[in-house]
Amino acid sequence: MRARRMIANDVDLVEELVTQQLSGKTAIVTGAASGIGRATAALFAARGAVVLAVDRDEHGLAGLRTEARAAGAEVRTLAVDLTAEGAAEQVFEHCAADVGTPDVLANIAGKAGDAPAGETSDADFEFFLKTNLGTAFALSRRAVHAFGDRGGAIVNTSSTFALTGVAGSAPYSAAKGAVTSLTRQMAADYGRRGIRVNAVAPGLIETPATREKIAAGVFDDLVTRARPLPRVGRPIDIAHVFAFLASDDAAFITGVTIPVCGGWSTTHFRD
Repeated sequence: MRARRMIANDVDLVEELVTQQLSGKTAIVTGAASGIGRATAALFAARGAVVLAVDRDEHGLAGLRTEARAAGAEVRTLAVDLTAEGAAEQVFEHCAADVGTPDVLANIAGKAGDAPAGETSDADFEFFLKTNLGTAFALSRRAVHAFGDRGGAIVNTSSTFALTGVAGSAPYSAAKGAVTSLTRQMAADYGRRGIRVNAVAPGLIETPATREKIAAGVFDDLVTRARPLPRVGRPIDIAHVFAFLASDDAAFITGVTIPVCGGWSTTHFRD
């Protein structure tokens, strides 16, 4: 009986520590109105962080605020188009004024797309670079100034498409590959200041942007039957890894990109 009580107490302690994993931290989360960004902002808040959720979708941000409040957490929001000139400066100025100096930046905003290089225009290429790489670069540059010598954590969003060749995704994969390189370079540049820079590379995740194609079986042959874990990923699967990398639990991890894809990018599997 005593052993059971001790085990129960240990479990309670672990749950409490996990719940408070981000306590005392202030985090900026982009792309927070839906999908992975929304799940990450909500999880950060649930684990004790003060969160500024950023997205251009004001309606989606309002829904996030309502859901967070119903769960007993608080999320502050800022509606802004991150591709607009001066957007990064606006985000960090608003954060400092509204929630305080940030400790964490989660770069999640981005846009996927399917096209081989020969079927794209200069405008297509520039769009994916600006949306997926340019916004992360500008925000990360501001983050290292905001962190100062206190240290901090930047967590970027790469993609499994950046880790392995996939037909028909040239501009998107190129941009996400650059995010992976940026992650390594900034980890090298700022580690001596206590700033950790890592990335998450999601596989196929069910979000508003992918739900219809998943239901239609578009990804069945390319992804679902080609990975050992057969289910479709959920936004919370990615959010958990963001929370880990943003927390002090990952204090000795920097410069890495973690694939979260059910084994699709790291195995050769045939159903």
